[in-house]
Formats: sequence, C-alpha cells, structure tokens
Amino acid sequence: MLGVIGIIVALALLIYLIFKGWHMGIVAVLSSLLIMLTSGMDIWSGFSESFATSFKNFAGTWFLMFTLGSIFGKIMEESGASVAIANTIVRAVGKKRVILIVLLTTLVLSYGGIGVFIIAFTMYPICMALFKEADLPKSIFPGLLLAVPATITMSFAPGVPAVQNMIPTETFGTTIYAAPVIGIVTSVVIFILDYLFYTWVAKRCAAKGEHFVAGPNDKIVDLNDAEAMKNLPSPLLAFTPIIVLIVSIFVFMQFVAASNFAVVLGMTLAIVVALVLYRGRLQMRDSLGGGMTSGLNALMVTSMIMGFGGVVQASPAFQTCVDWLLSLNMSPILMSFVSINVICAITGSSSGGLNIFLDSLGGYMLSSGINPAILHRLTCMASAGLDAMPHASGVVLANSVAKTEMKNTYKYTFVSQCMIPMLAYALGVVLYLVGLC
Repeated sequence: MLGVIGIIVALALLIYLIFKGWHMGIVAVLSSLLIMLTSGMDIWSGFSESFATSFKNFAGTWFLMFTLGSIFGKIMEESGASVAIANTIVRAVGKKRVILIVLLTTLVLSYGGIGVFIIAFTMYPICMALFKEADLPKSIFPGLLLAVPATITMSFAPGVPAVQNMIPTETFGTTIYAAPVIGIVTSVVIFILDYLFYTWVAKRCAAKGEHFVAGPNDKIVDLNDAEAMKNLPSPLLAFTPIIVLIVSIFVFMQFVAASNFAVVLGMTLAIVVALVLYRGRLQMRDSLGGGMTSGLNALMVTSMIMGFGGVVQASPAFQTCVDWLLSLNMSPILMSFVSINVICAITGSSSGGLNIFLDSLGGYMLSSGINPAILHRLTCMASAGLDAMPHASGVVLANSVAKTEMKNTYKYTFVSQCMIPMLAYALGVVLYLVGLC
C-alpha cells in the first residue's frame, strides 16, 4: 500500500515541480527517488538499471530523430526559408487563419510519416513568424502543435504508420486500416473541435491583452518589413526541402523495413538539399553545430522523464496497480478505456500503456467476441487520452523547443490532447454500438 501511495505522491510532486519551473532532470531524479524509497527498491540498482535503461533506450532510439530534426529546423530558420514559408502562407490565406494553417500543416506532415519530434523542430520557426504576424501568444504553441500529431495521426486515423496504430495489429491480427469509418469520423470531429477551441483561445487571449512576445533566442523577421522580405529565398526554394522530406520518407518506406530508418534517411536527404539550396545564406558549421546542440538538449530533457517512467514500471507497486486495473469487473470496452488511460497517465506514455494492457488482456479482449477491427481502433484511440500528462515526452519536448513554461501552456494542452480525444473516444463507442466500423 505504501508503494502505491508513493507512486501517487511522486506523480503529484513531479507535476508540481514541473509547473514551478524546476529543471526536468532534478524533477525526474527526486520523483524517482521517492518511488524507490516507498517501494523498498534498491536505490543504486533503481538508478543504474531501471532509470538508466529507460533513459539510454529512449536517448539511443531517438538520438538521430532529435538531432536531425533540430538541425533541419535550424537551417530553415537561419536561411530565412521558414520566414519565407510563413510569408507565403499569410499572403495566400491571411493571418486570421493561422490556427487552421498550423493544424493542416501538422496533419500533412504527421500523416506523411514524420514524427512529432521532427515536426516540433521544423514547425517552431515557421510558427513563430506566423504567431508574430497574427499576434498570438507563445503559450498556445505547444498544445496547438500537438493537437493533430498526438491524437489524429497517432491513434485515430486509419492507415497511419504510427507505433500506436501498429501495436494492436500483433494482438488482434488486424491492419493499420482497421475500423476506417470510426477512425475517419472521430478524426474529423477532433480536427473541428481543435480548430474551434484554439480559435476561441486566440480571441480570449486578445481580449485579456495577451500578445506575442518573442523568446530571448528567437530570431524572427517582421513579415511587414519589405526590405527584409527581399532577402528571403523564393517560395519554391523555401518549400523544396519540406517537399523532399515528405516524398522521400514515403519512397524510403517502400525499401526499408524500419519506419524510423526511412524517416532518418528522408531527413538526411532534406538537410543535404537545404544545405545546397541555401549555401550562400548561412554558415554551415554554425547551423549544424547549433542544431546539434539544441537537439541534444531537448533529447536529454525528454530522456530524463523516460528514466522516471522506467523506475515507475520497475516498482512492485506499479504491477499491483496494473493487476488491480485489469481485474476490474467491467465490459471489455470500458475496461480497456479505464485501464489504458490510467497506465498511460502513470507512465506518461501512450505506447507504454497500450502495450502493457494488450500484453496482459489482449487474449481476453479477443475472446469477448467483439470484432477485432473494433478492438484495434478503440484500444488504440484509448491510448490518446491521459497519455498527455505534463511528464509525457511530447509535452515536455514541445515546451522545451519553445522555451515556454508548463504553467502557462498546459491548460490548453490538456483540453486538446486529453479532453477532446476522450470525447472522440465516446463518439467512437457510439458508432460501434450502432453498427458502424
């Protein structure tokens, strides 16, 4: 019992310190130590094995994604390509549609197989130019950035090559296109609700006198400065590296087995193309070095939180919590929703919560007689609810990239990454009950 209380208190401490602006490394270590003490774990093995293993596994797996994504974003920023893209978009659709622009752009990028880590680095300089023009506060950036990639193209939309959409295929013998009607309808609803919510947020911020304020390291060109606009790359040159990125990832996926490898190859090619196109507009050594430094900083911060997750999962109390959740006397659909969300909230990982649940009760879910395609889509959708806690890797990364504080941003993130997806899950259940899949 003490161990379970320890996990609850550790999570509360973790969230409290994050909101108070403490460094993520200190927060992760202190919270991990509390769990070890209350669970009776050996402290040295807890840090050297449980914490370190999760830390190094995440850092090793995502090292190239973080650094290449950051380098690409730095090149696009310092060459002026990001501002040129923002300027082209604003002139085409108007600054009043910035929110719709960001949602649509992240939808295209993430549906094309580009992960949220790369999207964060790529979109940040573009979004800052757009935000400045539309006078939107930076506090809404993390939530708006994650609104689509952390919900629709992670768990809801059929056919997306996301890890969360592939995990159920092994358990249920389905494909990533399972239950397309439920997936498409709920995805459309999420997109509409996100657009309405952030449009309302923008108006509310304006009414409260909140404006765009650039960070100390932000280099943002004024889109109304005619002289500055003359020195930017042409729209064709500005968009070319991103087009190369999307197309090349799709092509490489046809030839390599690992989707992450395809993304790394596509990102490398896009960086090479950008360096060639913008060779006279930037200092190659400084751009590559600055991008590498930013990527490694973000990777280390995010990996610390994953280390905390490793300690949580290694604690005896966590298994007690899981066993209790899986023993609840509920319908299979309700049990999967409750269990997956609670596990995701504790671990801060959607794929972790989904994996743990399916490893334990995947066979039981299949024996329930429910269409496996329905099980695939609903369990996948359930993992996009409380996974977006303040200690979730994507949430931590988005704030790290933007240099924003969680206390100012999380209220928006919680609505678009937790509340709206759970409402969409309820709609998915209704569609299942009326016989649509």
